[in-house]
Amino acid sequence: MDKNKPAHSYMKIDLTPTAFTSKDAYVRAALSKARDLAVQTWEDEHSERQSLIEREVASLSKPELAKRLIKLLSRPNRARAQISDNMRAKAHSMRKKGAPVREIAAELGISIPSVYNITKD
Repeated sequence: MDKNKPAHSYMKIDLTPTAFTSKDAYVRAALSKARDLAVQTWEDEHSERQSLIEREVASLSKPELAKRLIKLLSRPNRARAQISDNMRAKAHSMRKKGAPVREIAAELGISIPSVYNITKD
């Protein structure tokens, strides 16, 4: 979009209803005009964003660009369960009493594999 225009300016569809032979023709013309304006707005905003991205990429060094691309394309980091010593002790005692792993996981609020990992001898 132009820098002179406000970000959320309203576009007016200038159509005179009397210029059409029927209400249906007027509605079709108004919808067509609205669609064209929406497409133009999207293209303006998209091209502005695209040019910002191109400028940012051009300003990066090759190693920095490679680092950002690797981070973007790599798997996201998984959140690890925060397991305290109290939770470990409780899991061990419940496991020794014969409690099912699912029950231990539900009570402690951790995953079943985490229960297996902290209770293995």
